[in-house]
Amino acid sequence: MKKINTIKPHREFDLIINHGVKLRSNHFACFYMPSDTGYTRIGLAVGKANGGAVSRVRIKRQVRSMIAKRNDYTLSVNLIIVIRPNYQKAEFQENELELNALLDQIKENEH
Repeated sequence: MKKINTIKPHREFDLIINHGVKLRSNHFACFYMPSDTGYTRIGLAVGKANGGAVSRVRIKRQVRSMIAKRNDYTLSVNLIIVIRPNYQKAEFQENELELNALLDQIKENEH
């Protein structure tokens, strides 16, 4: 994920989570808001309930890899992906399908 496609400031996370549309699945919660940038911006949140720092970084890497495979930054939204505590690192394929289904739902809602 390129730097231009990331959301970093905590206040932006709060704004999107508090005022955005929420979608849930077993392992993810997605919050999104329309944006006027012309491209997608994504932020990832992994809580301490998911394990120690090493484990959380590994989860973020996996999710970034799933997003990179999809390679679809054309939708003009700001998106926060919260990885829920029951996320299983070993089930990469199933998690990828689940995340792609959520992203497809967002794409349908925004078009």
